[in-house]
Amino acid sequence: MDISPHSFVSVNEILSDVLKTVDDSSYKVSSPGWYRSQIRQALEELSFDTFFDERNESFDVPKNLRLDMPKGAFNLRGIYLFSGDKCDIGKSVNVWHKKDFINGQSGHGYVAKDKYENGTDPFYKGRGARVSEGQTSLSPSEQARANNPQNLFFFSIQNGTIMLSESCRKFPKIMLVFNGIGTDIEEAPIVPQLYRQAVKHYVSIPALEAKMLDKIGTNEYNHWAMMHAKYEKMLNRPYEGSWAKAEYRSKQLNNIVRENIKEYQSRLNY
Repeated sequence: MDISPHSFVSVNEILSDVLKTVDDSSYKVSSPGWYRSQIRQALEELSFDTFFDERNESFDVPKNLRLDMPKGAFNLRGIYLFSGDKCDIGKSVNVWHKKDFINGQSGHGYVAKDKYENGTDPFYKGRGARVSEGQTSLSPSEQARANNPQNLFFFSIQNGTIMLSESCRKFPKIMLVFNGIGTDIEEAPIVPQLYRQAVKHYVSIPALEAKMLDKIGTNEYNHWAMMHAKYEKMLNRPYEGSWAKAEYRSKQLNNIVRENIKEYQSRLNY
């Protein structure tokens, strides 16, 4: 199966189908941005259930230890630090998530509820070594046995920004593993033909709900309610619905087809 732009449909083609269904070509009920958002949500949902699965990208470890999530990424699955390059990886370590961690904007220092040196905190005491009752600090020998933050690699994420611990500076490269579609929702063809109906029906349902709200108290309400029920069934009917068919078709794809689709999407010129 050769993958080319002809194997995909564009956002505008999906919109053309949906806008005709809901009679909203002039965008009086919902805005263009709203419809595009629904298409992205459809692709994100498909990514969990079908082939839009794991991707990975590598970057230089930023000087301020803050890194934005890649475009098209929405579910971070893992972070790794490594030496060398992506083709020839040397030493590597896993980076662990730390709850409530926020680093300084320059990358120096951090705040967190639970830190290595918790002082006289009544709930969080020194990490990595047992603290005796009544003891408020660790002795030098106990500190040597403890897991010092300099030897731990951890991160947190807020509003799409990944924040890394200072120890991450020990490695030059960072790899992110995530779910995503690899592109932004724009004009280029990005929806595989075999998933067109699933995406169209997924977007039509909230669009029809908006249409129903717009027609409450009018003679048209029942018509749009029937349309909504029809498309709900077309999407979610067990085995025969467009979503079930999308899942089935995805399972029939061999690995090279999956990789070709990912390769095409990752090379779109944005």
